[in-house]
Amino acid sequence: MTLDLARIRATRDAAAETVQRYQIIFTLNADRIASLGPPSFPLHWESIKFDDPAQIGNIPNNKRGVYAFVVAAHASALPTHGYIMYIGIAGRRSARSLRARYRDYLNTNKVLERPEVMRMIATWHDVLRFFYAPVDNKITSAQLESLERALNTVWMPPCVERDVDAATRAMQKAFP
Repeated sequence: MTLDLARIRATRDAAAETVQRYQIIFTLNADRIASLGPPSFPLHWESIKFDDPAQIGNIPNNKRGVYAFVVAAHASALPTHGYIMYIGIAGRRSARSLRARYRDYLNTNKVLERPEVMRMIATWHDVLRFFYAPVDNKITSAQLESLERALNTVWMPPCVERDVDAATRAMQKAFP
């Protein structure tokens, strides 16, 4: 019997490619997570399966707010859980609604301009949920931006490329 080294290497390479495709680093800083207090205004989160045309009408078309992309699948063998991939806001210095912001993520050209978002959608599309929390119109853009920065600084979602505090950004650059 002759060793089929080419087959062994091909199997190894396929396994490595599969692992690398789905591998992503999460930074879960217990001190930061524990120190996160409640926001200065109420948040009531809802979610839809990403890219489900039947559910898009559930996202408010007249409210700004905060949103998050979460890899989550309902599995009866496990408790409810998910991986926060991205946190953002709708209405950055504008009255742009959550639904309008959501539609940006359905625009192929806009997605292709953002490598981390492109990877998130391409890789986890089938188990990706869009969480959103509309806010009252009296909440200012500055308050929304502050909340976004605080959440991203604490949770450090792997697909966020900015919108964290300067110290966190420096640490992320030092330890990619």
